[in-house]
Amino acid sequence: MAVLLLAYCFPYSGNLVTAERIRTFLEDDGHRCTRKCTTDFDGCKELWEFIRTNDIKCILAINAYRTGHLLIDCPVPFILVFGGTDLNERTSSPESMDLMTATVNNARFLVCFSMEIKQQALRLWPHVVDKIHIQSQGVCTYASTSTALSDVMTDYRSTDLGSCSCGCTDSLDNSTQVFLLVCGLRPVKDPLYLLQTFSEWHEDDRRVLLVIVGPEMNQDYTRKVKQVISRCTGILLLPPLPQGDLHTLMKHSCCVVNSSLSEGMSGAILEAMALEVPVIARNIAGNAAIITHKETGLLFSTPEDFVRESKCLLGDDDLRKTLTAAAKHYVETHHSEETEKQTYCKLVASVLAQ
Repeated sequence: MAVLLLAYCFPYSGNLVTAERIRTFLEDDGHRCTRKCTTDFDGCKELWEFIRTNDIKCILAINAYRTGHLLIDCPVPFILVFGGTDLNERTSSPESMDLMTATVNNARFLVCFSMEIKQQALRLWPHVVDKIHIQSQGVCTYASTSTALSDVMTDYRSTDLGSCSCGCTDSLDNSTQVFLLVCGLRPVKDPLYLLQTFSEWHEDDRRVLLVIVGPEMNQDYTRKVKQVISRCTGILLLPPLPQGDLHTLMKHSCCVVNSSLSEGMSGAILEAMALEVPVIARNIAGNAAIITHKETGLLFSTPEDFVRESKCLLGDDDLRKTLTAAAKHYVETHHSEETEKQTYCKLVASVLAQ
């Protein structure tokens, strides 16, 4: 059967990684699954024409806000996956809520990444309780066996902000402590949050580097980020990396950082856990749902908290080992790729059977 996977698929974004993973599941299950970005369609009529000419029988859509305008009066049944920003960022707007409510009401099934997201959805739409499902994100990693940090970063440091003005990046070695922040450059990811405080720490300890990796998703905000970084030491900005290179860089980092204002479920955090790399994340609901402080990772509430927790991590090898072992066990137990595949394949099969 032909299935359309509809999402906002910005290159190198977490959304794209999730969408492609689900598309692969459905293909492996025998469906002809086409992934399309919401920007591929100017409106409903274009989508309907695509559905007709490609004999689409079912749609799996990610993010109620991003896909909602295309799913109005949709001629085929669809499954809706809440993305995170739809519930965290869009519910304060009456227009957005009207659009998402119509989308939620018309969806055959709803999928949430966590119990917290389900509870959030049910506070908004309590009548959908019978069609809502929880399926956490699965994890797949592709780290290579590269043995030196300089080997990993050399190909990507030719950009304007790929080296530090103080000269500390001229010779990267085993003493370098990379804090890796993986995020698209847009306000909700808030990469600016830690920059000044981290740069001040770097002035005292030249071993520490904050390396930001991700796509430029908001041009005005990207310019602002670059302006701030250009005035800071100890901060590098690299272009988005292929998954294999990104995961290899994670393995060479002392920890993976998340400073977002809101998250659905951070794929980068889960990937770091699976690779046995410590995680330190801003204490927001989406991060606290997958990180137990001082058990599977570290949470911080202020930039100063971040530096304190990071110093503890650098100075305590037993803490590092405890966190990474517990985090890897957590991911293996709660974020199985096979379980994720079974859930989506069963939901699609149920829709197609009706």
